[in-house]
Amino acid sequence: MTTRRLRVAVIGAGAAGLCCARHLLSRPLAFEPPVVFETSGQVGGTWVYTEGDSNQHSSMYRDLRTNLPKEIMEFPDFSFAASLPSFIHHAEVLRYLEEYTDRFGVRPHIRFNCCVTSVAPVLGDGDSSRVPWDVTSHARGEAHPVTQRFDAVMVCVGHYSHPYVPDIAGFETFRGKILHSHFYRYPEVFSSRNVVLLGAGPSGVDIAVELAAHARKVTLSHRGPRLQWAPPSNVTLAPPVVRATAHSLICEDGTQLEADTMIFCTGYKYNYPFLVPEEDDGMEGMQHLVSNGVEKEAEGLLEPLKDSKADDELNKEGFELCNKLSNMGLLDDELTMPDAGQGHLPPLYKHLIHARYPTLCFIGACKIVVPFPLFHCQALFCLAALEGKCPLPSPERMLSESREEFRRHLRSGVHPKYLHRLEANQWDYNQWLAETAGFEPLPPVLKKMYESCRQFRNINPVLYRDYKFDVVNREECRVSAAPSADAQV
Repeated sequence: MTTRRLRVAVIGAGAAGLCCARHLLSRPLAFEPPVVFETSGQVGGTWVYTEGDSNQHSSMYRDLRTNLPKEIMEFPDFSFAASLPSFIHHAEVLRYLEEYTDRFGVRPHIRFNCCVTSVAPVLGDGDSSRVPWDVTSHARGEAHPVTQRFDAVMVCVGHYSHPYVPDIAGFETFRGKILHSHFYRYPEVFSSRNVVLLGAGPSGVDIAVELAAHARKVTLSHRGPRLQWAPPSNVTLAPPVVRATAHSLICEDGTQLEADTMIFCTGYKYNYPFLVPEEDDGMEGMQHLVSNGVEKEAEGLLEPLKDSKADDELNKEGFELCNKLSNMGLLDDELTMPDAGQGHLPPLYKHLIHARYPTLCFIGACKIVVPFPLFHCQALFCLAALEGKCPLPSPERMLSESREEFRRHLRSGVHPKYLHRLEANQWDYNQWLAETAGFEPLPPVLKKMYESCRQFRNINPVLYRDYKFDVVNREECRVSAAPSADAQV
């Protein structure tokens, strides 16, 4: 057990950061009140809807409703209003997070408009499992950054703010409009257009359905198994786009798609600029494609932005910092193989804790999960480890396990960018966290609702949000089908 209270920094005041702060505050004997650093002026992270901001953090679009029922989404110790439908508008989720913030007294501990610029381990001759951290932050309006020392850092910055754009041959020649789904806000501005969406994940399908009522034609280009649902009459399906010309997009089977608009629904990159400086991938240009939902010309989109001398200095600083981080052991050469531009994380034990420096943890880095319950489990596990109630393996063993997990992914043919994608494994993962750290596991009914929701969504992505979920007990739930729902569901 610890003999003094630990001081913990939390980076980000989205759902993950708020959850961590709430649980830190619930353990006053073990932890000092946390310091929560938040770049923006409010809580909520990706759930804060914005328009017209070229540096926007959120990927919310105007009419988005959750693709999971609120009964699954909520934190185990704080419920959504029972009067709400199961699938709710994004504004209700933000309201929920605001209420959560105030219910557990987190707001006074948040430093708003304060950007973390550097997180560095304070290396010495002692045990690396207890290494402290120097956190440098710069508050808006302040002349100089400030560096403070913490016993641990919980990184809660999310991974839905930095768009990933795949490399497509001839992309620079396309004369139509281009944007990433991150910048999509509403469908009316695409009236009478021929739109091709690249990617048929949740965002791609949702946006295609929205656009169907306004665009002349919508094509959903995707890789993977055939979709199970019948799209609207003006929505067609196509194989993956692999090449572009001035006015068309060419699929891998040779199909030519006439298009005047292309929307990348291709996901996001991990981005931790305070730990790892990102390489210039031309995405600065993507930030200027949309203003209040209106697309701008795509010409020169991926041309690198150059300012000779200034850029040379920045590149030099970035190179030096990468070397410094590598020497510190934050990065691992074996775990930073090329990953198709998706970005990468330091070596993580159980997708969560830095293998070399376990006083640094990443809450919510996993993908394809039910987020809020996952944050809850990860936060409790990390706090138990910091308190000494849940002893971790040695840094050497954690690093070895992280490397072996990465090798297994490569041997199985899974792309490195999917290393932290849990999907069906999330339930066993959450159960392991609870059993190992000694807190109450998530109720089994969550898995049942998740699987039911996924089935409904796959069969009918237009109507599945009309269903109502009711929790009966920890094991069972009821699902009420709306009158308009497909009878076969």
